[in-house]
Amino acid sequence: MTNWLMVLHRWRWKDVRRRFTDRNGRWHKLSADGIELFLMVSTAVTRYRYRGNTIPNPWTLNHARTAETVESPVR
Repeated sequence: MTNWLMVLHRWRWKDVRRRFTDRNGRWHKLSADGIELFLMVSTAVTRYRYRGNTIPNPWTLNHARTAETVESPVR
């Protein structure tokens, strides 16, 4: 996010440090217009097994109605 803010506002690192640190040199949480972004590190990642063709979809659920069993209204 820091790089994005630097490009967006044409800031140098000195400007970023001046804006986002307090007098003691501690960093504030980065925010833009009052919107604070969450830390990506705190988001849990859950993996799942690849299922491929076993994922149900509306076209394979009803096997009774196929092209052979449906009669065309036009003769």
